[in-house]
This record gives sequence, structure tokens and C-alpha cells, in this order.
Amino acid sequence: MLRVEEISKKFGDFQVINNLSFEVKVGDVMGFLGPNGAGKTTSMRVITGYLKSDKGRVFIDNKDIDEDPIVAKSKIGYLPEGVPLYLDFSPALYLDYVCSVREVKNAKSQIQKVIKDLQLEDVKDVPIETLSKGFKRRVGIAQSLVHNPKLLILDEPTDGLDPLQKFEVRKLIKKLSKTKAIIISTHILDEVPEVCNKCLIIDQGEKKFEGTPNKLKKKIGKSLDEKFRKIIS
Repeated sequence: MLRVEEISKKFGDFQVINNLSFEVKVGDVMGFLGPNGAGKTTSMRVITGYLKSDKGRVFIDNKDIDEDPIVAKSKIGYLPEGVPLYLDFSPALYLDYVCSVREVKNAKSQIQKVIKDLQLEDVKDVPIETLSKGFKRRVGIAQSLVHNPKLLILDEPTDGLDPLQKFEVRKLIKKLSKTKAIIISTHILDEVPEVCNKCLIIDQGEKKFEGTPNKLKKKIGKSLDEKFRKIIS
């Protein structure tokens, strides 16, 4: 579904990504990990086509993100860390707007589905600006899903959610992975074994580890935090 081949990116003299390659297939939920400044956000911007790499290629369902950007991007659902929301819109109106921009077929049924999946029924007609951080995050997740993408890229999807909401979102991600390839960028390391079947750790733009959470657990340390610190040190 997603194939990343030796992408690199510099800003001035600073090498942000260096020959990064990996693959995510339908059924995979990949935890994308790294310390602040590791290159995670830049990598996701390259993968989603918001930023062009200096070298390398990105394929979404066999479509090159640079050569066929419209088709490739239509297959991506992206939740950035600070997803832009029209705060004076209600969730229902905002999702209707997103559908119109993306030219989503069966928009009404798709909106109803994501509102139900993200448990937004009680606030669907309330201005977004009045919602809690957790509800705003759920609206952000809903916009990434409303066009039924094949690849889902989520940056800190459970940020701001209470424990029950985190449980529900993790359950939804597991359900979605049956028909989608999913990448989750998170700093909550204990979240990885809860929802991911593989993980990728980068530091200074380079791959430091790729494999299953169990493989990572066997390789080093006792806790995920210890493993993470040891890998990047």
C-alpha cells in the first residue's frame, strides 16, 4: 500500500531525512517513533505530498506521489498534529465541507458513519470552538476518515483524550486496519504494543529500528521507554 524508497530531505545544511525506506501494507498498524527533531513530521509531510523530497520516491497504492499527486493523495487520510479546524463550524458542517472539497461520493452516509465511529453524535451540531480538546481531536480524526482512504496517517491521534476515549480510538484503529494501512506517530511508547503490529524508530532522520513490538521487547531493556532511549543513544 505504502512504499517509501530512500527518501532524503535537507533544509540548508541540515539533513532532516537520510535515505529512509520502509513499507506499510493493508492490515499493518505501524508505530512511527523518534525523539523531538528526529524527522518524523518532515517524513510524514513528504509521504503525504505536502513536501517534496530531495531524492527518493513514495508510492501510494503503486501511484508515485510526485508523478501522480492527485490520485495518490486521494488515497491518503492525514491527521496532522495541529489539524486546522473551522472553529465556527459544527462538526457536521465541517465534515460536509471536507467532503465537498474532496468530492466525496455518498457524503451524507460517510459523514454519518464517522460521526458514529468517533462518538460525535451529541456534539455534531455544536460549534467546534466550544468543544474540549478531546472532542476537537476526534473531529480531526473524523476528517481524516470521511473520504474512506486506503492509507491513514495519524500524528498523536489520542492526544488530549481521556482513558476511555483512548481505548475507543485504539479499538477503532484496530478495526480500520482490516481494510487500511495505518501509520501512527506517537510519543506515548506504551501505546505501541496496544495497537501496533510493527514499529519504526528514527533519529536524526535515519532508521534505527524496524520490526514488531515483540522483537523490540526481546532486543533490549524491560520497558519501552528504556528500549527507546537505548536505541537512539
